[in-house]
Amino acid sequence: MAERRMPLGALRGLALGLTLSVVNLFGVFLTLLALGGLGEWTGTQFIGLFGLVEVATGAAFIIGPNIWHLPVSEARLARSPVEVQFAASTIFIPHWAGGVKGIAGFAFVCYAIGREGFGVATLGLPLIIVAVCAAAVGVSMVFARLGVARPDIDVYEIVVRRPTHPDYALPGISLGAAVVQLTLNIGTFPTVKILPPTAFYQPEFGPSPETLLWALAGGAALLGLGVAAWWGRLSWRAPAPQQEEAEEFARAG
Repeated sequence: MAERRMPLGALRGLALGLTLSVVNLFGVFLTLLALGGLGEWTGTQFIGLFGLVEVATGAAFIIGPNIWHLPVSEARLARSPVEVQFAASTIFIPHWAGGVKGIAGFAFVCYAIGREGFGVATLGLPLIIVAVCAAAVGVSMVFARLGVARPDIDVYEIVVRRPTHPDYALPGISLGAAVVQLTLNIGTFPTVKILPPTAFYQPEFGPSPETLLWALAGGAALLGLGVAAWWGRLSWRAPAPQQEEAEEFARAG
């Protein structure tokens, strides 16, 4: 039986994703030090929290690009009679780069558990991940709905012009989506500055009951807000032009 090997491109993507997560960790750490340090948090505790956020946002980023792309779809299909839907057939096309982000985050979480310990509270970490992921998806849905309502304000395309070459238009971007991604990537900043380490360490790595309750309530509320924003435009299957445009976007990504 022939041995199956991972494609070289996939290996490069995995290595690049893991490297970017490590670079991002050091960047956030140095920025926090410049803003006054970690306070009561230790370096290991910060790494664990950063990893937790990376796992949650990495899971959200598997479908996040499809949500962020909806305003661009609206702009491209503006001349057609198609009404852009929040459709399962387009939203659940996976973008596995988010999975790499999650893998790196999981490694950081394991490191923190190894240093700080494992206990009953640690069993709450998957629930925190689900809550943060739900919140990220909910916020993305709200900003995407605003972008779909006003693509003339939200969507931009950058055209690269060279005198000796034809003009090249870069893929359209949503300003709202850019704001969401930036917010999710710096999520550890306010957490470290606002919450004490005891919110996530008991002393083993795991959320306190209060932290877990607030996280679940906040995640459910934001996801519910996102669903409400798209109410009337939720569907299983997108209109054919939107489906084709979404599949083209997925292939290009």
